[in-house]
Amino acid sequence: MSQAATLGPRSSLLRALGAGGSALAAAVVVLVSLLAGYGWLYLLRGLGWFGGRMVGDALPLLQLAGFDRQPLARVVVAWLLAGLIAGVALRRVSPLRRVALAGPLALLVLLLASQASYALTRNLRLSDVVFSRRPGLGPVLEAVVFGVACALARPVSRGDRGGTAGVLQALRSFGGLRHSSLGGGEHGDAAEHEGDRQHVTRDRDRAGT
Repeated sequence: MSQAATLGPRSSLLRALGAGGSALAAAVVVLVSLLAGYGWLYLLRGLGWFGGRMVGDALPLLQLAGFDRQPLARVVVAWLLAGLIAGVALRRVSPLRRVALAGPLALLVLLLASQASYALTRNLRLSDVVFSRRPGLGPVLEAVVFGVACALARPVSRGDRGGTAGVLQALRSFGGLRHSSLGGGEHGDAAEHEGDRQHVTRDRDRAGT
């Protein structure tokens, strides 16, 4: 078997593993950003910022106390921030792919979190709730805002990479010029010392004669 035939399946496997690892990392970024969305919403609730029409099931863990309903503006701001965080972390992914990943995954996770919180706060089995209960508008709105905000971050382009490379090249050039100037200064100092040495030698010779 030739070396090319051996490297072909191996390179395909490595590419598949790399793509799978990238997808897994992106999913982890989305999940962490969803937690950040709840965190922003709790923070804004504690500060009492933003008001407006109330959205049910926005904070599912507070269903039993009746505080799951949150103002529309507060929900939008919190999940806009969370989506922007995810979008910045996934800048190397195109905006369309970000929406395709973040939107459905966020909707699934947020709906499941709503149903699980409802079952937990009422001491019910999740299997009895997950398909029978109709959740509020909160999870759907949060997923939509999160997905749209995730696509707003500008993706990394070749121009950006080129600009970075240009900056690095400029720094290297500056370093080279600085090294050359230092080297030239050293040679100049050596020539100056040699001239002084010759001058002293001539003075000694004249004094001796």
